[in-house]
Amino acid sequence: MFKPTSQDSKKDVRPALRRLFRSPESTLSITVIVAFVMVAGAAISAYNYSSRAIQTGEDIEKSQELLGGLESILSIMTDMKAQADTFINTGDQSAQARYAKDKASLGKYIKFVKLKGDEEGWRRWHFAYLEQLAERFQNSLDIALLDRKNGKPGSAAPDLDKAQQLMEMIRGRLIISDVDERSQLRDRLRDYKHHAEQTSIMFLSLGGFIFLFVVPLTLIVQRYIGATQKAMLVEQQVSREIVQHAPIGILQLNADFTIKDINPVFAEYLPEGASALGKSVWDLLPELPKQELTETVTAGKPSTIPGVLITRIADKTGLESYWDIAAWPMLEADKVRSLIILIEDISDKTILSRQKEVLQQTIAHDLKSPLIASNYLIQAMLKKHSAAKNGDHELLLRLQDSNQDALTMVKNMLEISKYRQGYHLLSLQSIELDHLILEITKNFESRCQLSEVTIDVQKPAEPICLESDSNALRHLIGNLVENAIKFSPTKSTVTIKLKNDDQNVTIDVNNTGPTIHEDDKEKLFTPFWQGEIGQQSAGGTGIGLYLCQQIAHTLGGSITFTSDEKSGTTFTVVLPCTSKENATA
Repeated sequence: MFKPTSQDSKKDVRPALRRLFRSPESTLSITVIVAFVMVAGAAISAYNYSSRAIQTGEDIEKSQELLGGLESILSIMTDMKAQADTFINTGDQSAQARYAKDKASLGKYIKFVKLKGDEEGWRRWHFAYLEQLAERFQNSLDIALLDRKNGKPGSAAPDLDKAQQLMEMIRGRLIISDVDERSQLRDRLRDYKHHAEQTSIMFLSLGGFIFLFVVPLTLIVQRYIGATQKAMLVEQQVSREIVQHAPIGILQLNADFTIKDINPVFAEYLPEGASALGKSVWDLLPELPKQELTETVTAGKPSTIPGVLITRIADKTGLESYWDIAAWPMLEADKVRSLIILIEDISDKTILSRQKEVLQQTIAHDLKSPLIASNYLIQAMLKKHSAAKNGDHELLLRLQDSNQDALTMVKNMLEISKYRQGYHLLSLQSIELDHLILEITKNFESRCQLSEVTIDVQKPAEPICLESDSNALRHLIGNLVENAIKFSPTKSTVTIKLKNDDQNVTIDVNNTGPTIHEDDKEKLFTPFWQGEIGQQSAGGTGIGLYLCQQIAHTLGGSITFTSDEKSGTTFTVVLPCTSKENATA
């Protein structure tokens, strides 16, 4: 077998590397990396030098203030000595007042000089010693002034001489400090100039590096802009092709709901020779949900409207089409410029669903009578074999339980269509809920006996009354209790808790069986759908909870549930104490 030599490998690698470095993407990547490193280095250096320049500038300002303070101290002390001499020799009171002001100013400048001086090192002790000399200087002048006030001008002369000596000592100290500070000031000015120059150089370098980065980037960006524009043109062409050949109807409306454009699928709905462009969509399709579409444009948010019945398109009438409609507002600067409407014709699906529902109702109706008859026969046999000890009684109970499941399923299927129609089917009357719950629980005695489950009803001391439909309530609560018994473990308790306030009645039905899976919670009230637990139980169809929801809504209330390992599963029904206004219609 032929094996490439190292020389052959080098020959193969070199063209690949050349192609790599010649590509614009590689050039851009390398340029960006190099420019980034240069810019980062220049920026860090510029920041470093500018920080040093700023710090040096602050030190220069501090030195200038310190020099000014030292000069002020020497000037004030000279004036204090002159004012003291004037008062002692002439007794001039204005000289004494000015001396007092100078004394206060001297104390302030001494503190200022100590604050601006170094906190450590020889200057710290130097300024502390300077402060002591200044205090001794003030004390000598104060004693001389006191002797003059006491009528002893001759005694003041030695103190004046001492003050003069102290002032000369302070002057020498101040001259040393002044010379030292001016030397530091020169050094700082030289450092500041150096740092400022370096900062300028770094900023110029930074500008050059950025320019080096921008030039190739601009060239490559221009190339990509051209490619992007071509891609956008292709995308627009593809979008037009999709719209023209999409299997759904598409309308584009202006913000005032005039038709801007339509696709061929929607054009097939129009009468022959009719034109839709420029017309109001309400003239063309008066049965479109005006309020929902207007709110879509106002809010600037998409919306979906399922199952819209269309019987008229322009002057074509007598139709029976069902459309699922989706509306998307097209925004420009947060303002709706146009509205896209997608129309899916679901007429065949709707008609098929209706036929399926009619078939289900017919089958359920035909099954109801024989199931009721067999139930009566089982009850008669239970009475006949009530004293039997050979297991026939328990067998009949199980047979009755299974027959009751089938009868309940048939009744549920018949009731679904009824409760879809609304409140006008209700027969409202005053109901004492306590008695109704008692009657419902009695019907489950045999089932509780078979399942070894007990029912505990918790209710307030005062009777709970509400205005509702008795049969609807029986169906609702009965379904919930039946489900609770079905999913309860043996020797457990189903708890029914009743609560009320001035407006609502609350019914909680709790069982301690397996909890509802998290993925099943959102679909629990979906018709003909069973979760993981429901699929494991026999006799379920997935319409019981859906029917409970329909009944609760028809009665003007709501139904919710909670399910967790600690407290089990609880279904909560909230109903109004009195009927709604439209419930009596």
